[in-house]
Amino acid sequence: MSKINKLGQYKEIEVTVQKQSVTPEEVEQQVQALVAQNSTYVEKAGDTVEQGDMTTIDFEGFKDGVPFDGGKADNHRLEIGSGQFIPGFEDQMIGMKKGETKELNLTFPENYGMADLAGADVIFKVTVHKIEVKKEAELNDEFVVSLNVPDVKTVADLNEAMKASLQAQYDQTYRSEVENAIFDKLLKNCEVEVSQEDIDVAMKQHIQHISMELARQGMQLEQYLQMMGMNEEALRQQLEPSAKQQAIFEAIIDEIVVVENLSTTDEEVDQQVEAIAQQNQMTKEQVLEKVKVEDLKRDFNRVKASQLIIQSANINE
Repeated sequence: MSKINKLGQYKEIEVTVQKQSVTPEEVEQQVQALVAQNSTYVEKAGDTVEQGDMTTIDFEGFKDGVPFDGGKADNHRLEIGSGQFIPGFEDQMIGMKKGETKELNLTFPENYGMADLAGADVIFKVTVHKIEVKKEAELNDEFVVSLNVPDVKTVADLNEAMKASLQAQYDQTYRSEVENAIFDKLLKNCEVEVSQEDIDVAMKQHIQHISMELARQGMQLEQYLQMMGMNEEALRQQLEPSAKQQAIFEAIIDEIVVVENLSTTDEEVDQQVEAIAQQNQMTKEQVLEKVKVEDLKRDFNRVKASQLIIQSANINE
């Protein structure tokens, strides 16, 4: 168990954090970015492919006169200059006419992902079906309505909604910075001998959190480690400082729970179990099979102690 040698000041901690307000220039920048994202393509008046055009093509690749796997597609949309295909492909299409078929002589890069094609000379047979140019959206009330945003019908509405969204992001960042500043000062005010046991518990929580985040992306921890070129021991070394800090912080918070005589009622636990069940589409019984009531009470007590620290703090902007 960790040992508190000194429980320093934890109430009325004073911090200075700058609050950021949205500027008209930032709103304008975001609105214009939204307009650019909603541009459309219209058929080009001319019939010659140029840089920046959006083309619709059929293509098939041949190596030594034989089609290779993955080298064929019909009605593929390709923006000239996007770098979507191997070097030279898009450049050699410039000047092609609508309806024209042309053979492109190309060489795959030496470091190409497929060994049988890396550095290989190939021919792509390409037919152009359509040539389009980008048409920028026009910022007006009609465009705003087309976005289908609730209660946003005019350009003025869009500006206000964008301003509110940006400010909400800044406010969230500000709250996080305030909490971090308060807790950083709390850690400096206290002296803790942290046990390896508590560090190991914090480490386990860190790794579980990472595993859950990866699972949401359809990836296993082992796959992630392999991709990053590291093993679990290297990951643990990387996480060691933050795990130690978490263990120290939790030891301080647990001491404040005792000093302030904070507690969590069975009713509060029941409400928490109900909330977890709804969030995870589980029954309360299923939640209680996975989570111990005492652990919930401990976590809820820690939340109460953290809120006490934050709410009593003096924040200068």
